[in-house]
Amino acid sequence: MALSARPARAEAGFTLISVMVALAMLAIGLIAIARSQAIVLREGTASEARSTALAIATARLEDLRSRNPWTLAGEAPTRVDSEGRPSGTGAYTRQVEVTELQANLLRVRVSVTPARLPQPVVLETYLYRGATT
Repeated sequence: MALSARPARAEAGFTLISVMVALAMLAIGLIAIARSQAIVLREGTASEARSTALAIATARLEDLRSRNPWTLAGEAPTRVDSEGRPSGTGAYTRQVEVTELQANLLRVRVSVTPARLPQPVVLETYLYRGATT
């Protein structure tokens, strides 16, 4: 009786180890994507808060520039809303500093700090006070 010599063929399909490695790589990739999305969302929110703070500071600085420079005075830190209006529950803190550098020269500094960000947005300008008539 003769045995037929058949060549051994490779098993078709995936092994358990290769499936587990593929699943582990997929899980790591999904976790990385989820973390990057969270970072992008957080930075987007911070960027929006900084943009709003810049708009508040710009509006206040322009308002101060339109006034008589002889009557300008600093303002204590004030909580304001996203429109720059004073509000006890505002998400931003605005402060105005007016410094007389020379007899007719003022430095006006407006700083706005968003509630959840450590760094304020600071705008500064110099105003000349002409002679009074």
